[in-house]
Amino acid sequence: MTDTHPHTRPRRPKQEQEPASEEVVEVAPGVLRMQLPIWMPGLGHVNTYGLVDDRGLAVVDPGLPGPQSWKALRQRLKAADYKVKHVHTVVVTHSHPDHFGAAGRIAREAGARLVTHHAFSTWTVKGPSPQRALSEGEARRLEVEAAAVAQELDVPPDEIPTIRDPDVVPDDTDEREATSMPWGTRTPWGTVNPGPPLKRRLLIRAMRLLFSPPEPTDRVHHGERLRLAGRDWFVVHTPGHTVDHLCLWDPESGTLLTGDHVLPSITPHVSGVRRADSLKSYLATLDLVARLEGVRLGLPAHGHPFTDVPGRVEAIKHHHAERMELLREASLALGPATVQQLSREVFPKRHWGVMAESETFAHLEHMVHAGEAERWEEGETLLYRVSPPSAA
Repeated sequence: MTDTHPHTRPRRPKQEQEPASEEVVEVAPGVLRMQLPIWMPGLGHVNTYGLVDDRGLAVVDPGLPGPQSWKALRQRLKAADYKVKHVHTVVVTHSHPDHFGAAGRIAREAGARLVTHHAFSTWTVKGPSPQRALSEGEARRLEVEAAAVAQELDVPPDEIPTIRDPDVVPDDTDEREATSMPWGTRTPWGTVNPGPPLKRRLLIRAMRLLFSPPEPTDRVHHGERLRLAGRDWFVVHTPGHTVDHLCLWDPESGTLLTGDHVLPSITPHVSGVRRADSLKSYLATLDLVARLEGVRLGLPAHGHPFTDVPGRVEAIKHHHAERMELLREASLALGPATVQQLSREVFPKRHWGVMAESETFAHLEHMVHAGEAERWEEGETLLYRVSPPSAA
């Protein structure tokens, strides 16, 4: 291995790990950035954005459930001369608790609409099975809308990935089942998911007992428009980090709310999905947001605003290409190997575990789909062998 191997790289603090600031800043016309504290591993805050208009404001990704986050949210709103009752819309970029945690409470207290992608799903709120949820008429409407958005983006309609892409979610698979790996059950690659450390497991179980995830009032699709901050924002479906992830694009001001799809200094986690190529979906939708015309500002869910969205996309894509080359080197050195064995070659020891294995699985499956690796089963365990680099 060369000195670029992750084991030898120095640990550097990332901006996404910074603690939440109490400062409220206007980062784009009519867009307020409010940082809320979170306890997710490797993160110090979540950016909640307030999109202000003559009706009040919409909030995007209003943080974790619980009194600490709720108190901080109310303080940030007060600093901007707003109260919860002034919120008319809540937008959740994807189905992780640090993004949807306070959404249901705001919606109840303010009588606000609650907007998620069509596939939004949690441990109690079940979205429609992505392939089977659309009637023939709805499917045709989406095709027309996608074509219209594609024309505006100068992207062929069949290059805009959607949840109905069989390479992302096979027709015979329910996505909720495909991505679900309850503690103590077997992973798609053949190990047992031990779950997080005991203290964190207890915290998560308490949260699930005491907290009810939000029920969306509006489930949106790729290409739909939302009227926020006095102008139209496009919904851009960006599966990869999660199957229901969406970004919001404002062509008028050149602003893109990137959620966890594009982060300024860390690489978003991509989970392996049974019999699907989630990394293909993620890379394709990275290219999609990089091609959005006139984007001058990326507003991420963690970290600071950044100006070069295409440049950051290229850096993330380079990371994944580098990770696959590390997997190739490890596979050639080890011979046939399990996901766990290979993950421990490309991730530092402090990151070993089911998340590292899941992302390794995603990379290996992407290479299998691309014809660069082979996979077979021995009992309930998957084994992989990555091909040598092409002579070309």
